[in-house]
Amino acid sequence: MALSYSTPAQTQTFIDYDWVVVYLFRLLTANYTVSTLPNVIPFTLDNVRQAAQAALNDGVIKRPIKNIADIKYVYDSRRDFPDELMQASPVTWLSTGKGQYIFRRTLRKNIIDIDSIINPPPQIEHVIDQSPPFTSNLMGTDEQAVFTRVRYAGLINQVLGFQAHPVQGHHRTSVGYGQVEVDEVQAGLHGQTGVIVPISGKGGQDKMSWSQVLNLNTYGEQCLARYGSITPPMTGVAVRSLCLWLDKRTNEIWIVEFTAHQDIDLIGIVQVRRFKFV
Repeated sequence: MALSYSTPAQTQTFIDYDWVVVYLFRLLTANYTVSTLPNVIPFTLDNVRQAAQAALNDGVIKRPIKNIADIKYVYDSRRDFPDELMQASPVTWLSTGKGQYIFRRTLRKNIIDIDSIINPPPQIEHVIDQSPPFTSNLMGTDEQAVFTRVRYAGLINQVLGFQAHPVQGHHRTSVGYGQVEVDEVQAGLHGQTGVIVPISGKGGQDKMSWSQVLNLNTYGEQCLARYGSITPPMTGVAVRSLCLWLDKRTNEIWIVEFTAHQDIDLIGIVQVRRFKFV
């Protein structure tokens, strides 16, 4: 069966980036059918630029897209792909090297719909906002302000079950397949195990996604690889990746711990906690 194209009704909800990824998908899959579509389709940043130019030439987008790299970010943290890309199975856009990417068929959509995954939701844990009043009045409402309130209240330590300490914020670095950014890195000893805790903070339009958890896991594993020999009192090292999400509809803070797998389809949820400041 031939691959089908988006209907006019479906394209009514398209943003410019949707048109670009649809044109990219059509460019890459011109010789495939639903049954022959491979699990991995490689492409390059130049292919993305080519698709964006074709969409502009056809008039479906009205202005050139200046920040091509932002397209991937949107599907990593804000939107699902148009149905056309997922007619055979869910698809995730992953990096494989500098300017090198793949569309990979995955077991689930990339954006994590926490309401459908965690049902029923965990009980709300009401916690006192321990931010000093003067400091609190200066804070905004973005994820960085949420991080600050979470630190003052010790919520990360509650979730982990041991005392962790901030190591670095907004750490942008390269891993094996390209550049990743980790919103915060914490570390500490859990018994005799040294634990690296990469954390992603989300709020507003941004949502959690499996690809971003994969970035956290990859970053953590790379940190462990650089650590070198294990010295007493440590007997081992581990990675525990966390996502912190502010639900602005309810002002609830969700903290989700994920397994440290390096295969996106194998990543699972270890625990979910839901907090609200009073």
